[in-house]
Amino acid sequence: MTNIAINNLDFSAVHSIAVIGECMLELSSVDGAPDHSKKLGFGGDTLNTSIYLSRSGHPVHYVTALGDDKHSNEMLAAWRNEGINTRYVQQLTGRVPGLYMIETDGSGERSFYYWRDSAPAREMLNTPVKAHALFDELMSFDFLYFSGVTLSLFNAQEHERFIEFLQQYRKRGGMVAFDSNFRPQRWPDLDYAKDLFKRIYACVDLALPTLEDDLHLFSLETTGELTNLLRRLGVNEIIVKQGAAGCLVEAGGDSQLVLCPSVDNVVDTTGAGDSFNAGYLSARLSGKNQLEAAQRGHHYAGQVIQKRGAIVPIEAIR
Repeated sequence: MTNIAINNLDFSAVHSIAVIGECMLELSSVDGAPDHSKKLGFGGDTLNTSIYLSRSGHPVHYVTALGDDKHSNEMLAAWRNEGINTRYVQQLTGRVPGLYMIETDGSGERSFYYWRDSAPAREMLNTPVKAHALFDELMSFDFLYFSGVTLSLFNAQEHERFIEFLQQYRKRGGMVAFDSNFRPQRWPDLDYAKDLFKRIYACVDLALPTLEDDLHLFSLETTGELTNLLRRLGVNEIIVKQGAAGCLVEAGGDSQLVLCPSVDNVVDTTGAGDSFNAGYLSARLSGKNQLEAAQRGHHYAGQVIQKRGAIVPIEAIR
């Protein structure tokens, strides 16, 4: 593997960032309390990344839909307190957010349980008029980030609308970053998911997949097979997250494994990938090269996994 010290994607023109996704109410365990005791918070993969990006000094617009209930209003207030712009958060009358419960085992690994079939975020693109109105707004942004969880909100017709938008967005000079974050339970038709994710990757400049997720999705066996596939699909910069083994960074035909510092006190791995993404993207947006960005990603994730929850106080590196 060759040392990477290049900046083949030009982030200098990025002045506005939009993140598309879903944030849900979260039920999680309470330290020292009986197993059935839960505390109420909120979380979502793209929202977690947005918060850590904002804390790193990069203004973010979060794009989603909520209800008009007490909990939705509390979530909006909390996001604004984090410096996130909520101009493009729709609030649907009489609706409430989706809900999930998270449980962790003794090693900090997670299990999730979801109640989100009628979540407002699922309706962001559900009519052509609504979809195109949102797309017109998003065209003004320089940088767009979303995940496979974002894609799972939409049906096949909405996926077609979204792909058409991404193609036009990139033609106009927009940059797209994507974390596949593939969750099999949300994609009962694996063949459809495989085809969709390939089409999405063909619209992506910077990819942040997790190795285990994408090997399963694409029926592959090695990291090399995955990076070869993503290169063929046209992805310019690839960062394959591999948990405690670090991450493989590939750009411009060169690749390097970037190890992460060992962490002895792993409490909860929730949000590890989301915080890594924020660290990586914040460094690239600040003009750092891929290796420096990967190291910042590991720094963020290493702090998050030593505390409970996806959104925790961390020491950011500017």
